[in-house]
Amino acid sequence: MENGFLEFLKKYKFTILLCLIGLILVILFFTIGFWRTILLMVILALCFLVGYLLDQSGPDGLKNFVNKLFSKK
Repeated sequence: MENGFLEFLKKYKFTILLCLIGLILVILFFTIGFWRTILLMVILALCFLVGYLLDQSGPDGLKNFVNKLFSKK
């Protein structure tokens, strides 16, 4: 029984993951509204980006990214 369930999860992992994400988004849209949900997603994306940059190259990588983002060419 357990082996079949794990095979099912491996075969349909992205379908299951995206359905769960869609369910969470629908719940958020209906409970807190469209714009608050969009704001929440933007804040989460920014936090993910900062965390990713810190994990990859530390504080210097984050500083370099911000400098590249706001520098004139």
